[in-house]
Amino acid sequence: MAKFTAIDEASVPPAAAHPAGHRAAGLRRARLLSPADFRLWLAVLELDDGGDLRSGTGGEALYVLEGEMAVDGRACPAGGAVVIEPGVDARLEARGAVRAVHFGSRDGGSAQPGHGVHVVGPRGSWTSGRLEGVEAVWFTDSTCPTCRIAFFLVSAAGAHRGPAHSHTQDEIIYLIDGSLRTGARADGPPGGHRFLNFRTDVSYQTNAGQPPLLETAAARDGTYVGDVR
Repeated sequence: MAKFTAIDEASVPPAAAHPAGHRAAGLRRARLLSPADFRLWLAVLELDDGGDLRSGTGGEALYVLEGEMAVDGRACPAGGAVVIEPGVDARLEARGAVRAVHFGSRDGGSAQPGHGVHVVGPRGSWTSGRLEGVEAVWFTDSTCPTCRIAFFLVSAAGAHRGPAHSHTQDEIIYLIDGSLRTGARADGPPGGHRFLNFRTDVSYQTNAGQPPLLETAAARDGTYVGDVR
């Protein structure tokens, strides 16, 4: 597993091209918010109306912060997500000005029969969080027959303290608003938080002195919602 690294978005100069090498027309600016040697990458993108973004090797997820993206005629509004399975060549079109967070893996993954694109609305496929005292909206949770990606949004209205723990998979987090504290480091203003979490495979979480916990929505006492487009 990689060590913990935090990057301040405001400290990263904007670029005119997609930092992971994806084809993009109408890309106003982009910022890479992940270390160059880390196997996962995260880019914040701003696209003009009608902008066109193509997937790379697949195994990617995109969360719409502002505006709307369209994939194969399916609309993904603000708060929704597009998850592109490995080996899938997808075209995403901006409807209006769009600001989005794009996640992926440098090793991509291989194409398999039946692989495609998930378009999930703001309510998610599943919700959970009752056990942890937060709200988690799962867009994918590694249980799809053709997709092992886990991509979810975690929210807490006020301060929340989680136990020290570890995961069996690398993960990359984007803090949308609020604050996160890891050890002695604090990011963002005090209060609650909303953050995105991306992993490329199913993971187990281990808390000190506890057996490993499978990190899927159902294993966390989740509820199926089915806001799938």
